[in-house]
Amino acid sequence: MKFIDKTVLAVGLTLASAGLMAAAPVVDAQDARAQQQARSSQQKQLIAELVLQINQLQQEVRQLRGQLEEQDYRMQQLAKQQRELYLDLDRRIQAGVTASGASAGENVEQAAGDQVVASEVQAAYNKAFTQYKDKKFAFAKSSFKTFLANYPEEILASNAHFWLGQLHLKDKEYEQAETQFKAVYEGFPGANKTDVAILKLGQLEEVRGNSKAAKAYYQRVAKEFPDTTAGKLARAKLDTL
Repeated sequence: MKFIDKTVLAVGLTLASAGLMAAAPVVDAQDARAQQQARSSQQKQLIAELVLQINQLQQEVRQLRGQLEEQDYRMQQLAKQQRELYLDLDRRIQAGVTASGASAGENVEQAAGDQVVASEVQAAYNKAFTQYKDKKFAFAKSSFKTFLANYPEEILASNAHFWLGQLHLKDKEYEQAETQFKAVYEGFPGANKTDVAILKLGQLEEVRGNSKAAKAYYQRVAKEFPDTTAGKLARAKLDTL
């Protein structure tokens, strides 16, 4: 009797297990692969974005280092020029040529004035960029705007337009961001951030839902800057549209 009960119990458990297995949902293998590919594509895009950001910051640091070295060289040259002008002025005064001495004095003042202006431009840009790196975004936005208002034609203005565009994009101020990114290369032909600025315009249009315009920007970057990080990221973006 006990043997029969055990047999019945075993059969019942087997049937119940079979019923559960039959009730389990069947996952389509193709859908699973598609989901996995989508996740992989998103991960690749995120990694590419991070690499781009790192490269931008590294490039900016290298540029700042180069500019500081150039500033140091210019200051040394200006100091040398000032010494020579003062010596020349002294010689002229001793020789009694006061008119020429006055002219030399004006040259000294002009050289000193140029040095002060260059130093002020660099200091103003460094202030804004440091605030950006320290994630003090509101202060950075204000500082970049002030820099562009005071020094609209300086070489560093191109970079200031780019970082200000980034800040507007972060705050979802798309029209302002578009204006700043376009100013990078429209006002400064050959600017070193042209490729990244055009890439950002593509990303901006993608956020707006304008796939056609986004694709046009990505194609432009991929064609004109194929070997840069921005060009490679643009090709990756094209594969997703």
